[in-house]
Amino acid sequence: MPELRLSIPHGLAAALPEKLQALGVRAELRSGESLFLGGTEPTRVYWVESGEIVLQRHSRQGQALILQRVREGFVAEASLQASRYHCDALAARPSVVWGFARARLLRVLEETPGLALWWAARLAGQLRAARLRCERLSLKGAEARIVHAVETEGEDGVLVLPSTRRAWAAELGLTPEALYRALARLQRDGVLAIRGAELRCGATPMPAPRRPPPRECASEPAGRSPRATPPAPRRRIP
Repeated sequence: MPELRLSIPHGLAAALPEKLQALGVRAELRSGESLFLGGTEPTRVYWVESGEIVLQRHSRQGQALILQRVREGFVAEASLQASRYHCDALAARPSVVWGFARARLLRVLEETPGLALWWAARLAGQLRAARLRCERLSLKGAEARIVHAVETEGEDGVLVLPSTRRAWAAELGLTPEALYRALARLQRDGVLAIRGAELRCGATPMPAPRRPPPRECASEPAGRSPRATPPAPRRRIP
């Protein structure tokens, strides 16, 4: 991963305070190249200029679990004060990142209260995004996850997929086949209008999940009133 000290690009200059811009070191990654590995000691926090960086872990069965895809913005900011990186990071395609030395970044934040507040606001935004992802993955059904993504990540009910549908399926915790079938159903039912990479919420709302009918009492047939208990016979007094 070659590193070069170059001028800060416009996107990075607009996103970062001036004191942080001087700390950046540019690096280029090939597709599939690791940025860092989970369990190793954090040395830098990164900003993605172009390409795509994937944060992932592996299940016990060896399946890659995608935690986040970053196409522009910070990576590993949560590891600034951690003893280990909490996941792996690799380039999903050729990417350009800017690295900020962890020790120097911590020192600048400690010396500048305004920057510390700015950093806290960045972390709050990341937390809100993580909560939305957790909420989405907790939903049952592929259609519910798709509609949730369009409504929360799109603008005015329109989401333009920045990656392939296969990659998006992994983000939603779905197989590609399940995603394709769900998209077809949503388009057929008028819930979504699909045009290439653009998903638009349609006029037809997604139907609410059906609730099972109330169970009948097992002791009596349905539709019949329970039998009244006959009164006890009166005893005649001699």
